[in-house]
Amino acid sequence: MNWPHPIEAVLFDMDGTLLDSEHLTDASVAHLLKVHDLDLEVDSTAFHGRTWSLAAETLQKLAPSLRTVAVAAELQAEFHRALVETVPPVIAGAPEAVMAAARRRATALVSSSDRESVEHVLARLGLGEHFTHLVWAEDIQRSKPDPQCYEVAARALGVEPTHCLVFEDSIPGLQAAIAAGMYVIGIGTDEQRQAIAHRCIGDFTELAEGFFE
Repeated sequence: MNWPHPIEAVLFDMDGTLLDSEHLTDASVAHLLKVHDLDLEVDSTAFHGRTWSLAAETLQKLAPSLRTVAVAAELQAEFHRALVETVPPVIAGAPEAVMAAARRRATALVSSSDRESVEHVLARLGLGEHFTHLVWAEDIQRSKPDPQCYEVAARALGVEPTHCLVFEDSIPGLQAAIAAGMYVIGIGTDEQRQAIAHRCIGDFTELAEGFFE
């Protein structure tokens, strides 16, 4: 493929990109509302790709009785419990894509999930050793769509953002990577993603053989 700049690093989001786990975000929000007996109309998909801290801040505005810090901890704990117990499926071709990228370039996992969840997923998939650097929620102060997480990853790898390729599924995540100045491939082919990303695919099996060479 012809790149606008030489690609020196490949960055991967986790939830929804490597693992079909975004529905666990929806379930975690629903669980929290039920536990607190809150009858709120909440579009939990708006929290995809964002940190639990930002999700908690949003929910606290809708329900002032909630405490932001406590809610963030509840959401995180419920998500991790579900992640461990349900074992969400891997996005088709994702492990092979990570390994192929790692053979040729520096790689980073850039996730809004907490460290415990990231380490659990990488251990289950056996992919930890294939990432040059890891970025998780504890490393950032500003959630996607702010570009901070991707800028942190590029800086850690010693690569200019314009020389980074990103695989990302969520709308905030796509916006973050674009704002960082990176080349972005969206996971998911709906019109909204196509309007943001440079290219979109359904899953990694759509990448041509030798894509990372």
